[in-house]
Amino acid sequence: MILVVIAMQEEAELIVKHPLSDVKIILTGVGKVNAASKLTEAILTHKVDKILNLGFAGASGDFHIGDIVYVKRAMYHDFDLTLFGYEKGQVPGYPSYFMTDEAWGFHLEQYPFKSSDLYTGDYFATEHYNQNCLYDMEGTALFQVAHRFNIPILSIKVVSDLIGSASHFESYRRFEASEGAKRLFEIYQHILGGIV
Repeated sequence: MILVVIAMQEEAELIVKHPLSDVKIILTGVGKVNAASKLTEAILTHKVDKILNLGFAGASGDFHIGDIVYVKRAMYHDFDLTLFGYEKGQVPGYPSYFMTDEAWGFHLEQYPFKSSDLYTGDYFATEHYNQNCLYDMEGTALFQVAHRFNIPILSIKVVSDLIGSASHFESYRRFEASEGAKRLFEIYQHILGGIV
């Protein structure tokens, strides 16, 4: 079974109306603990072969609102044990970053997706960063759980806001209300319309 993991109802409202065979959709709620606990519960309850994470993300750098982005690496931006010799964002016992499953992601080259690193933390990022990357509040926690249970994970994000831009919050709200769910539903159809 493929498990589709989405944080918010606003992101999933069209996807949940179009169930597919051998695909289960779960909503985790916002934040790392919600994401990790809901995914763990689903893995312990169902036979999960692959995980697909879909959702919104803020972007810094060369992105536009509505861009579809394939997450190559996921890491935390609000976890810091560098004093003890770990890399910034690294949780003891885990790698410094988590990789999207390449075997599953390989077929996505036929789609015009961008690719980027994803940084996860428990706050809505508003500070401008001088790098091309994405920010969310759940993704890396999902990668960590997938790593723990040795389940392939693929994450696709839609850029919902440009961090540090003028009217940042207002533009996010407009995107969420008008375009966000449609863009995620398109991705869901692309990837799972013909299950890989």
